[in-house]
Amino acid sequence: MDEIWKDIPGYEGKYQASSEGRIKSLERVIHSSNQNGEFDYLLKERILRPGKRGNYLMVVLNDPRKSFAVHHLVIAAFVGERDGMYVLHANGDPRDNRLVNLRYDTQTENVYDVYRQGKAWKKLTMDDVEGIRFGLFCGFTCTRLGELYGVGHQAISKIKNGDRYAWLK
Repeated sequence: MDEIWKDIPGYEGKYQASSEGRIKSLERVIHSSNQNGEFDYLLKERILRPGKRGNYLMVVLNDPRKSFAVHHLVIAAFVGERDGMYVLHANGDPRDNRLVNLRYDTQTENVYDVYRQGKAWKKLTMDDVEGIRFGLFCGFTCTRLGELYGVGHQAISKIKNGDRYAWLK
């Protein structure tokens, strides 16, 4: 499949995202100034080399200067803005930012995806949450359950009060 490039919203004519998950800076003339006066220089087209923030690949775009997750830029260029939705990686690899691997969905679906891929959302698996609920039913304290599951008592309390994992029946 051929790599397709599209302008990144808000950075049209400056930066593009590709269907293969890459970001490039387009060739353009930059007007600048310093203590010696004003000048123009030619910025050549180049593929940006992303850095890492946690599990995600990040790039910095200029004018205005801001850091972005690569997956956000790719899907925004090809699908449109997020409008409150989350960007999900179909194969569970946050470094795989190809368009075919990305989709918009809800936070709940994002959590379900993590569990379907056999991983834990944060520290706790679905089985852990069920075990915690059973422990609470049996009278264990939040502090004791926190010790057993390697999380703070606050996390257990939030499960108990329905502030966390309420979607998990």
